[in-house]
Amino acid sequence: MAFVALLAYLFFLFIRPQEFLQPVFGFPLVKISLIIAALAMIAQKERRFDAPQNIFLLLLMPVILLSGALNGWVMGGVESVSAFITSIFLPFLVIQNTISTVKKQQIVMLCLIFFVLVMVHNGMDQKASETGVGWSGALLSQKTRITYLGIFNDPNDLGMLFVMVVPFVFYFLNRVSLFIKPLFIACAVMLLNGIYLTNSRGALLGTMSLLVLWFYLKYGFKKSFFAAILAIPMAAVLMGQFRTIDAEEASAEGRLDAWYEGFQMLFHHPLFGVGMGQFTEHHHLTSHNSFVLVFSELGLVGYFLWIAFLTVCGFMILMLWKTGFKLSLVTKDNVEEAQIARTLMYSMLGFFITSFFLSRAFTPLLYFFCAMIVSGYYRANSGLVPQVTCRYKDFSLYVWLISLSSIILIYSTVRLFS
Repeated sequence: MAFVALLAYLFFLFIRPQEFLQPVFGFPLVKISLIIAALAMIAQKERRFDAPQNIFLLLLMPVILLSGALNGWVMGGVESVSAFITSIFLPFLVIQNTISTVKKQQIVMLCLIFFVLVMVHNGMDQKASETGVGWSGALLSQKTRITYLGIFNDPNDLGMLFVMVVPFVFYFLNRVSLFIKPLFIACAVMLLNGIYLTNSRGALLGTMSLLVLWFYLKYGFKKSFFAAILAIPMAAVLMGQFRTIDAEEASAEGRLDAWYEGFQMLFHHPLFGVGMGQFTEHHHLTSHNSFVLVFSELGLVGYFLWIAFLTVCGFMILMLWKTGFKLSLVTKDNVEEAQIARTLMYSMLGFFITSFFLSRAFTPLLYFFCAMIVSGYYRANSGLVPQVTCRYKDFSLYVWLISLSSIILIYSTVRLFS
C-alpha cells in the first residue's frame, strides 16, 4: 500500500495531472497521496529512522524558525518550516522506508525515466508549436527553451532533472537483453535531446561531468587527463551553443555580484543568516549558487547542517559501493546495491554541478534522490548481523573540511574575478 501510494505521489509531483483535475476536499492530489503513503509507512512493521540524515533535517527546522524570528519575521519562519516539512522532510522519511527492495528501487527508476520522457515529449511539442505551448499547457521560456509544469517550469530545473536521470538509463542499458537495448538507447538519445532543448549551460556542464567521471573510473587518471585535453575544444564549442544559466542574469559578472552579496549577508548575520527565502529581499537577483543560498539565508549553523546532510549521503554511497571503504556494506549477497549506489553517485554529481550555478538547495528533487541513498543503506544492512551503522564520528572530519573549504573556495572565486 505504501509503495503504491508513493508511486502515485511521484506521478502527481512530476507529471502534475492535478493541474487539470479538481482538488479532493480542497487538497491537491499530490498531498493526499503523500499523506496516504506516510500513514501506510507508519503502519509497516519494518521501518527505520536512524539514518543521520534525519537528525540533520530535524535540526534544520529550529534553525529555519530561529533565522526568521531573529530577522523580525516570525510567521515567515513558521511558514518556511511548514513548507520544509511537507515538501522535503515528510517525503524524505516516506521514500527511505518505502523503497524496501531492489525491485522496488528499479521500478522507481523506471518510473522516473518514463516521467522525463513525457517531459521531453512535451518540450518537443512546444518547439513544434507556433505559439510555443506544449500539450501540457506550459510555455517556452524566452521563446526557445523548453519547460514543464510545477517545480519544473524553469528550463534549468528541467535540465537538472534530465541530467540526474541519465545514469538510470545507462543502469538498465547494461542489464537488459540485447533485444531490449535499443529501447534504452532511444531513451538516452531522447534525454540528451531534452538537455539540449533546455538550453541550460548548467545541464550541459552536468552531462559533461558524468562523462568525465565515467571515463575516469573506467580508464584511470592518465587516460582521462589526455582525453580531457583533447575534448576541451569540443566542449568549448558546445558551451558556446548554450545560453547563460538564467535569463535574468546575462553575464558571469552578475552571478559573481550575487555571490558577493551572499557573503555580505553572511558577514552581517553569521550564525543564522537573513532567513529562508529572504535572499532576494537583500539583492535584486537570486544567489545563483545553492551553497551561497544556504549560508546567506541560514548562516553558518544552517550551512553546517546542510553540508553534514550531503556529506553523510556521500559517505553512504561509498559504504554501499566501495569494497575497500571502511564500514563497507558490499557483500556477495548485495552486489546489486553497489551498482545502484554507483548509479546514484552519478546522479548526485549531476545535481552538484548544476546546482553550483542555481539556487536549488531546497528543491524536493535533491532530497528525493538522497532518500533513495538512505533506502539502499537500510536494505544493505537488513541481512547483516551485527549491522554496519553510520555514525557522526565516522564522517565528522569531512563535514568540517567540506564546510570550511567550500566557503573559502567560493569566496576566493568572488575575490579573484570581481
